Amino acid sequence: MLCLNPHSFYHNIQDKDILALLRKDLTRVGGVYAIVYNETKKLYIGSSMNLARRLTDHVNNQNSNIRLQRAIRKYGLNNFSIYILELLPEDLNLTEIELGVTLIKMEQKFLDLFGDKYNINPEAGKTRLGAKHSEASKELMSQLRKENPNFLNKTHSAEFKAKMSTRMSGSNNPMFGKTVTQTNKKLTSDLFRKPIYLYNASTFTLIAKYDKHKDLIDAINISPKTLINYKDSGKVFRDIYIISSTELSSKND
Repeated sequence: MLCLNPHSFYHNIQDKDILALLRKDLTRVGGVYAIVYNETKKLYIGSSMNLARRLTDHVNNQNSNIRLQRAIRKYGLNNFSIYILELLPEDLNLTEIELGVTLIKMEQKFLDLFGDKYNINPEAGKTRLGAKHSEASKELMSQLRKENPNFLNKTHSAEFKAKMSTRMSGSNNPMFGKTVTQTNKKLTSDLFRKPIYLYNASTFTLIAKYDKHKDLIDAINISPKTLINYKDSGKVFRDIYIISSTELSSKND
């Protein structure tokens, strides 16, 4: 681990002063990190646009990785360290999506270096289960179910599709008023050609595999940007789904 010459590292991460230093150093800083069990060097690799917030989530077991948290409960937080492996370059010319793709590629580079990991998914952006939604999200989900009783199916009523289209039109669309560069188009196109998997968040069982991202987009009426935000994040989409770029193993630690 040390041979990687990390950008920075934090030991004794259960200490409030260390966490305060981490937040001071890494708030609104993007990059790739590793949380390492000091005894065996087994690690969890992740990335975030805000390292301080994401790492604090892990320390506090909020929207964290299940296998990592099991290990922390077993061995104690005092036996883990945080390493910042690489920072996201500051480039104001990149769009949010381009920065996200860049971060995924950075994370993948480090995921490929190690065999013994707590990561559930071998591809970047990896799954953290148990993400909780706000009351507003739950209320929206309830409303969607009322509007379309067949919401869990792949088909939706014409009326429901029209309402979803209205929600994503004009200024409600996150890409409203933004230009899409050719580089951005290529990056997203490369990602969206690959297969994608839809899992039940409660049972962690496979619902369906789609040969292309667009097939899933059409099936559950999700926008491409939202798909990027949820894919491999482990966040529960619409209180029902986990979206993954690879098949997820149910194997325990």
